[in-house]
Amino acid sequence: MNYKDNILQLIQNNKELYCDDCISELLNIKPRQQVNAICNKLFVTNKIVRDKRCCSNCKKDKLVNIQ
Repeated sequence: MNYKDNILQLIQNNKELYCDDCISELLNIKPRQQVNAICNKLFVTNKIVRDKRCCSNCKKDKLVNIQ
């Protein structure tokens, strides 16, 4: 699996809201900007939604990724 598939699997299977920072930490994807670029592409292709809400992992109000 590649990073894109790993990110989609995390978001789909857990039904949680994850910010880019937490996805980077949970999936060990470095640098974090790579997660941002992948999530932006997934958003543009309507695979995920990105919205400012509370991240389920870090509990901070941030841009999160939603299935």
